[in-house]
Amino acid sequence: MAARQRRQRNADAGDGNDGGSGSGSQPVLKQEPLSAHALDAVQALDCRLSNALFRHGSSVPRWVWKLFELGGNGLVWLAVALACALPPGTPPATRHVWAAFLLCWALDLVLVGSIKGVFRRSRPVYNLQSDFAVVVAVDHYSFPSGHSSRASFVALFAAVLLGHSQPWLCAGVVAWALATALSRAAMGRHYLSDVLAGLALGFATVGIATQGHFKFDGMAVTEQHSEAAYAAVKNVWRWLELGLGGFIMV
Repeated sequence: MAARQRRQRNADAGDGNDGGSGSGSQPVLKQEPLSAHALDAVQALDCRLSNALFRHGSSVPRWVWKLFELGGNGLVWLAVALACALPPGTPPATRHVWAAFLLCWALDLVLVGSIKGVFRRSRPVYNLQSDFAVVVAVDHYSFPSGHSSRASFVALFAAVLLGHSQPWLCAGVVAWALATALSRAAMGRHYLSDVLAGLALGFATVGIATQGHFKFDGMAVTEQHSEAAYAAVKNVWRWLELGLGGFIMV
């Protein structure tokens, strides 16, 4: 047994030499896996296409892209939803619609923020910092595009709500959503892959909110939920009024 082990060690040592000449072992070249080459190729294509969109987009007046940026801003949509849902004379059915919209808005915010925090992809180097506002820390990161995700869920929400009754309006919202998404790459805020991921994420957001049905009747938020939330908001507002009134009287 010992002799067999010695012969095996000698054979292994012989394999390490170049024909027994004592010139040392030959370096072993490690071959990268095919998946790594494929990923590099996809990233290179993404950068080329994104850069091409940015070059073409640079010929468009900057204020045009800024309008699209404002239209896809999350704070703008939050303000619109609250302004439509909270007035006392709002019908319960209308309030229910905006409550469901706010659910999608919140889901989108959580999903985009979480994914940005995980991937931490830097924005393109040609992103113009002088007109770029950062609301929260994860806004520094590029993947996925929050504006694209938001525009996507707004368009799909409109289709779920009005697809049968007002198809042309829905088509207009879809066109706006696609233009908003592409504007993110055209103005240099994002790579094209960020935009595509954002569009897919908006689709997923509405899927979660409708519990996979993609019908308004399948919304996780019911009219009873929205009315209960509205009553809670009114109570909080009354407490604030009482508290502020007492503070002012003091």
